[in-house]
Amino acid sequence: MTTPARQFPDRPDAAGFVRATLAAALAQVQSHMDAVDAVDAVDAVDAGSGEAERIHQLRVALRRLRTLLRECAGLAPGMRAEWDAPLALAFARLGTLRDAGTLADVVRPLLQDADAPLCDWAVPDAGQADADAAAAVREPQFLQTLAEIHALAQAPAGKRQPGLVSLSAAGTRKYLARRLARLHRQVLRDGRHFDRLPLAQQHRVRKRLKRLRYLADFAREFAPGMWPGKKGRRFAEALVPAQDALGLHNDMAVAAALFRDEAGTDPRAWFAAGYLQARLATSARSSRRALRALARVPGFWA
Repeated sequence: MTTPARQFPDRPDAAGFVRATLAAALAQVQSHMDAVDAVDAVDAVDAGSGEAERIHQLRVALRRLRTLLRECAGLAPGMRAEWDAPLALAFARLGTLRDAGTLADVVRPLLQDADAPLCDWAVPDAGQADADAAAAVREPQFLQTLAEIHALAQAPAGKRQPGLVSLSAAGTRKYLARRLARLHRQVLRDGRHFDRLPLAQQHRVRKRLKRLRYLADFAREFAPGMWPGKKGRRFAEALVPAQDALGLHNDMAVAAALFRDEAGTDPRAWFAAGYLQARLATSARSSRRALRALARVPGFWA
């Protein structure tokens, strides 16, 4: 994050918290957009293998921004619901590119150990992937949305703004605590029987877990005076194993689907698709155990 939290009060009111977090989230998005643009400007041969990481980091930045717009809308009536559509579209397009490259690196060792006849699927070259990523974040509606969010983030401090609520630091803390507790409760509720949920609902749990992490990060960094002690750091550390377990489970599910698609032109892909599908039961149980472990760590907002 490029905007240091120390530039802002330790216990901000609602307007201060929204301005600080939006500015930081936008700076992160812009930084990774610039990185993608810079690579797109060079010859495709020089694009290199870092394109997957660049795309991944841009997606993380967009998810953080979308988390703020969703979870903090009650602090800022100026956050418009229609902002999410162009951000979600760019996120999805980048996700397709990420799946094409990064997933292969995740599942290849598993398939090699199983002596799969096919361990990869067709992926675009690095230069094309970077060009496609740059195009995804050059859409006029996407850029207009970022400009409108920037205008809200730059609303002058010290006087009432129509797009920001007037809420004290104590009220802001209460609001954030409610949002964090709600996400936490939903994740733990579904985590108790994660391995019995349909794949779509498992994916929803993973998305909620990510929103919980990002909102917790924003709350701890931009309102540190509201959460004294070490509980915040302990909670952040406890999230990591759960995120890793659910991330691997999701990656294998997506990779299995990609291999099923590949099997339409290369029958060797059926082995990989079936093998990964069979492993989903194991990874789902691992995810359930990780979420149950998370349940033993109290939320820092309580």
